[in-house]
Amino acid sequence: MPHSAENFLASHELLTLATSSSTGEPHACSVFYATEGTTVYFSVSPDSQSHKNLKSNPRASVAVGDAPDEGQDWKAAKGIQITGDVTDIHGDEEREAGAKVAARYSYLDDVFSGGDFFRLDATEVHYVDNSSDGDEAFEALGVAWQRQTVE
Repeated sequence: MPHSAENFLASHELLTLATSSSTGEPHACSVFYATEGTTVYFSVSPDSQSHKNLKSNPRASVAVGDAPDEGQDWKAAKGIQITGDVTDIHGDEEREAGAKVAARYSYLDDVFSGGDFFRLDATEVHYVDNSSDGDEAFEALGVAWQRQTVE
């Protein structure tokens, strides 16, 4: 993933996680996360709809975005969307993921200890940043956008 996309992803506190049930019913929630390149680690409650969805349909998308600041036009908007396969991780990998997330959110104490962690392995990454050239141009909402397909 280009450094600018990694920086953009790291500059946010929460991701929106989108999952769907085995019957295709969509669900979205916000999650705390840590990244390693295009790999995303996160935790959801075992009682949550997201957890149930991931167990029956282990594909998901995550996204973060920024609206333009006051006085800027829509070309200043940025966003990243990552889609991939999700694995419920265990053992050392789960402890390492928990430590990464806990280190990122150290002000939350030990809220992540003993959590059920997942790993999203990206199969598709799109980064929208109109301040640089992308490999795809499209128009929406009357704005010409530049999108870079990273993976």
